[in-house]
Amino acid sequence: MNQTKVNQIISYIKVQDEFPFDVFDVEDQESVLGYFGFHPRLDDEERKIIQAELMKMAEAAQTAEMARIMCAEPVPQRLYRRKYCTRMEQSVSAKEWLKTLPEELRGSLASQV
Repeated sequence: MNQTKVNQIISYIKVQDEFPFDVFDVEDQESVLGYFGFHPRLDDEERKIIQAELMKMAEAAQTAEMARIMCAEPVPQRLYRRKYCTRMEQSVSAKEWLKTLPEELRGSLASQV
């Protein structure tokens, strides 16, 4: 087993801007390595190590994508909320938001703020 070859392949893939594969895609290791320009001859041990590293990268990419989708959901009236997160953020204050409502919907809310 050539540990240097394995480390260089993994390091090169990790520094790339994107990793567009999910955990099902990395099962076909040859196409993933081919995407990054590698067509190496690997023995079984090297193949196993690279497979494990690719799986970790794919899981991390999938988790990051799920978090991005779940925590950044735009809502009506140009407000912005973070769904399923502990912090809540809005792009406008309550006073600014009340100004956007029609008069009949404001009711007693306008006097409270």
